[in-house]
Amino acid sequence: MGTLARPSVVAEILEKHGIHLARALGQHFLVDGNVLRRVVEGAALKPGNTILEIGPGIGTLTEELCDRAGRVVAVETDRRLITALRDTLGDRNNLEILQGDALRVDLPALFSPGEPLKLVSNLPYSIATPLILHTLHELPQLRSLTVTVQRELADRYLASPGTSAYNAVSVKLQFLTDIRRLAHVPPSVFFPPPRVESSIMHFERKKSALSLPQVDAFFSFLNAAFSSRRKKLVNALSGGRNAYVGRAPAEAALDETGVPASSRAEELTPDKLLQVFLALQQKS
Repeated sequence: MGTLARPSVVAEILEKHGIHLARALGQHFLVDGNVLRRVVEGAALKPGNTILEIGPGIGTLTEELCDRAGRVVAVETDRRLITALRDTLGDRNNLEILQGDALRVDLPALFSPGEPLKLVSNLPYSIATPLILHTLHELPQLRSLTVTVQRELADRYLASPGTSAYNAVSVKLQFLTDIRRLAHVPPSVFFPPPRVESSIMHFERKKSALSLPQVDAFFSFLNAAFSSRRKKLVNALSGGRNAYVGRAPAEAALDETGVPASSRAEELTPDKLLQVFLALQQKS
């Protein structure tokens, strides 16, 4: 593996640039060669691929991506780390470094519509889920995501109906992608070590029969359906001052799709929730 992924090297680079890492920004860099290998092998990189990396830090993963892909676009919010990254990897011809918040940067402007794009990142834990959903929404050419995230988040992404971890995010990501956990990784593979365990996750985008506006509408439905775990689905959809839908159409949609009136959202599969949503769409 590369030359950067060693705790002593990372510490030296940070000291050189006078950088003290901010735990609030989730700044934990991968420094284990075996874990880096699992990430890049899990992404199945090819020379013709374009890679989006969010939160490259000083470049421990970026270095490996540049060795394997045709183009790497690294988006980093911390200006101090941008300076360090340019110092360590600025001579790489296939690396483009952009300073900014990945949730606010105009991502579509960075890539052509037909560009074979993959996201490979050690994601900041505090915003991992919004980043995953945002990139899938903004970049229709994004084929896959291979990322490290907090293990608790990974459990939610993979959760099954009827379990405590199953929620609207579980359904959204399972609807959009096929999800696999590639490995569990301990805190010791990061510098500095986080306080939690992590997982390497791979998301492969599915083809969807829904248009982007329909997907947005489905996700709004899911937010309402999972707004209260204690409520029956019909009440979650039709209750409160800002009800998603009236009670009569909610009851009719459940009846039409064979969902018992006593059901809660967390008991239903993504496919069944989609059926209820489509039935409601026909009644609106």
